[in-house]
Amino acid sequence: MNEIKKVKIFTILIHSFIIIGAGHGIGIMGIIDFASIPNLIDNYGFTLNRNFDDDIMSIGHLSLIGKILLIFSLFIKINRIKNLTALIGILILWVSVYFLTSGNWNYDSLYELAFWTSIPFLISSIILTYLIIKNIKQNIERNKKPVANNVSYEKP
Repeated sequence: MNEIKKVKIFTILIHSFIIIGAGHGIGIMGIIDFASIPNLIDNYGFTLNRNFDDDIMSIGHLSLIGKILLIFSLFIKINRIKNLTALIGILILWVSVYFLTSGNWNYDSLYELAFWTSIPFLISSIILTYLIIKNIKQNIERNKKPVANNVSYEKP
């Protein structure tokens, strides 16, 4: 397994273990991802109105979509589509972390807890983004190089 695949899998797993406050306890993001699936079926309205309790299922939807895109990128064969799918998945996961952590820290420690436990994900996703961009640049360089042995000779 190459390095990018390992970092993708690690990034998905580490995002699933972001600790969030839920009700009168705590939970992990992976549980919220699966809990948001029935809400998709029950005609749940997607809202991000800056109230943590109301937004948690919508954040779960974003997180689930980002993880699905990263998982799809593991199986796609075409490099351009693979890289684009992975970058969009990472971007969506970053947006979910933003909504998990962007609240009034003085009022509620839910946001602070989510932020501190999301730091490993942020580091991993930055490394993954770097590796994907490096892979894109290598593919561009590989496509620019002329092939010297591609000379055709006509028979006299």
